[in-house]
Amino acid sequence: MSKQLLGVALALLAMCACSGTPSDQNAGDGDVSGTVSLPLTSVVGSVNYRLTKAQFTISGTPLATPRVIKPAPDLAIDTETLPVGHYSALLADGWVLERKGAEAGAVFKAVPATLVTPNPTVFDIKLGQTVNAWFIFETGEGDVGLGQGNVNVRIGVQDCTSFNAYESALATDTVDCLGTITPDSFTVNTDGILKRNFNSCPLDPTRLRPIDSLLSLQFRTARLPFAKECMAGSYAQFQASFAQSGVTQCPVWKKSRTVNPITVEVVDRVIPLLPQLPAEDNGQFDATGAPLPFLAPLKQDSIYTVSFNTQPPGQKCDTPAACAALCAGGFPGFVLAAAGTSVLTDPPAWLLDTSYPSSTTDPFLRPGYYHPMSYYGGAPGTVFADATRACPIQGSSAFNTAAAAQGAPCTPETCSYFSGIHVKYPLQLDCLDDTDFSTCVGYCAPPAIP
Repeated sequence: MSKQLLGVALALLAMCACSGTPSDQNAGDGDVSGTVSLPLTSVVGSVNYRLTKAQFTISGTPLATPRVIKPAPDLAIDTETLPVGHYSALLADGWVLERKGAEAGAVFKAVPATLVTPNPTVFDIKLGQTVNAWFIFETGEGDVGLGQGNVNVRIGVQDCTSFNAYESALATDTVDCLGTITPDSFTVNTDGILKRNFNSCPLDPTRLRPIDSLLSLQFRTARLPFAKECMAGSYAQFQASFAQSGVTQCPVWKKSRTVNPITVEVVDRVIPLLPQLPAEDNGQFDATGAPLPFLAPLKQDSIYTVSFNTQPPGQKCDTPAACAALCAGGFPGFVLAAAGTSVLTDPPAWLLDTSYPSSTTDPFLRPGYYHPMSYYGGAPGTVFADATRACPIQGSSAFNTAAAAQGAPCTPETCSYFSGIHVKYPLQLDCLDDTDFSTCVGYCAPPAIP
């Protein structure tokens, strides 16, 4: 089933009141004001979507009392006037997302959806500027995103391909752990959770922690509602179909070289290419139509040599590389190219678990650098990184479980987060169990609201 991202944008159009008293009864005469537009509908192809039973509460110091907004169910855009200042908007429980197809006699029907961005969301009304903030939902009915009202309308899409970066990193750690990857390397348990079928890493014991960290994403259901379905569900489908592949034996993997190691020099070349944040989203391509130039250098390409100890007879794959790609088919996005005895992979920089002796040796702490996570695969991108990106220094207390439980500080790297615009935040160390670093990941998002 295709999974989607739905973004309800608060298009915050700042403007000067021409004369007289602003329309907001809380604003004084002569105050500078702005307009808040709340888009509630979208048309994608021939399908209509709308948010109903929505109640927004806008709070801010310029308002004597919070403003409660209850848009009509057939209202395309609700527009409010506010004084210039800092605000938060809270979407109350009880909202319903509805869909109406193009077929004759179609009516709006509710579809399952989950709010996955901070609620309330914060924004500023500024004179002469346009600011955007989104409430973002994920749902299982088609591909759609509500745009930014009458400002910069566009469509945002997210399906299981948004997990490809996590899948690629998980498969990379597995082959570095075991020296192979097979349909039996993992299993899906009775709770629908993807689990590893091995207890140790004979080639590199350090690979076990990042493997378990990536698998822990399945338990972050509030922020990744479809993690189990996209990770465990796709793997179960792969296992079921693998019997028809004609492959009876999977090859051995050996890393032959790293083509693009992430170094200080690489990061220094990337820094001038990164957008200056905050920034509006302009899609996955630059003005010339080429892919965004700062993403490719941040993928650490690895070339593996794959082979069989004994060539199995009658396999329906022509080369060891073709067999390897089939055997790794449970991890979409992992194998980029496979030919002869070579396989190419490239997990992005923020999913690497490299640690550093000091902040001066960490290339990701270079002034001006941030992990462009919100640009990966198109907005909203990815929000989770390896835990070491939130605590990258060797000997950091995060690597000592007792000290980590005491909340000892780290020096996090910076990331980009999408909330209608791309903004920068420090990565947060996010643990399911503060005493177990294998349950920790890096999380790119605004600080939690108390």
